[in-house]
Amino acid sequence: MFNENTCLRCGICLEKCPTMQLPIEIAKEEISKMIETRISEKIIKECTGCGYCNIICPTGSNPVELIRELRMKNHRENGVRCIGIISEEMPYNLMKIGFEIDKEQKQQQIIKYENPPKCDTMFYLGCGISYFYQELANTKLFEDFPLLGGMKYCCSAYAYSYFGEKESKIKGLEFYEKLKTLGIKKLITFCPGCDTMIRNIYPSIIEDFNIEAQTVIEYFIEKYHKGEFKIKQKINKRIAFQDPCTWRIYDKKIYDGPREFLEILGAEVVEMKYNRENSHCCGLPVSSSSRKLGTKIAEERISEAENINADIIAHICTGCLSNLSTYAIKRNINSYYITELAQMAIGETPILKILEKKKKTDAQIMKTIMENPNILKNKYIIKNGKILPL
Repeated sequence: MFNENTCLRCGICLEKCPTMQLPIEIAKEEISKMIETRISEKIIKECTGCGYCNIICPTGSNPVELIRELRMKNHRENGVRCIGIISEEMPYNLMKIGFEIDKEQKQQQIIKYENPPKCDTMFYLGCGISYFYQELANTKLFEDFPLLGGMKYCCSAYAYSYFGEKESKIKGLEFYEKLKTLGIKKLITFCPGCDTMIRNIYPSIIEDFNIEAQTVIEYFIEKYHKGEFKIKQKINKRIAFQDPCTWRIYDKKIYDGPREFLEILGAEVVEMKYNRENSHCCGLPVSSSSRKLGTKIAEERISEAENINADIIAHICTGCLSNLSTYAIKRNINSYYITELAQMAIGETPILKILEKKKKTDAQIMKTIMENPNILKNKYIIKNGKILPL
């Protein structure tokens, strides 16, 4: 929770924010207004929700939760566009749009992801890989357990982000029942957002939620130390890791895993200026509301990698992978999801062509919106677990 009693209204959280960068006097006025009204048009439009404000708050007052409160207030009053509600109930959303690209091929895989055999451990692909980047799952690296994904098994992080704990608990219980039906006790996660819901959020709001979460990076490291991950060729490159924003709520040791694994693969790990819990956002969360701002944030992040002569930026978040790749290649820096580097190390050739995929995705989004302008007009709310038009 945001601690209003310890907050000094000093404005440092907004002045030092790498996105907002407000002059200090304006920042002081804005934070005071946010506390008094739980309203801020500037925050709604420009804040990435990355949580960096918590790192720089001098009193540890948890300003990210204040921002979340005002966002939820805005969503309850004004609704949310269908594109951001990852549910099969929506006529259109981001995943359904992505599904239209190479649809016939994807359909076969979605059926497989949504109908796995019972097993106590599964690879949990999340929505991004299920609908946009299925190529990442096509490797012998993931033959030990079934693949689980699709909107049928969405973690419903959107409910928590948009409408808070009450609605998230309802969706979480539905999700939990589905997992128990499949006999699942452990999920190996690919998406930091999914990992956060399973590892942190749901156990805090659902009394008996006891699904274990393990990142795919932790899984690989465990396999390596057991002698079950055989490296055929070292990745002799200078690699920087893009730390996902959602990891800020975890113990700092979460940041050691990717670096350890990259070193196992043979890489020289180099650090961007802002790294680990101080890492900056990729810019994707604000790209839809302000392309100019999203581009600025992404270019600044890539400049950090360029300044340390990184050959590669490695990702665990498909959003970061998508948003930073275009800008990285312009600086002669390659951008890979971390499992692609694992594929290279065992002698496989990754087949994800991220720039081509991004181009197709952007075109499909624009085509869908042009054909269905109500996508941007119609708004929805979630009430008692039901998605309702506003």
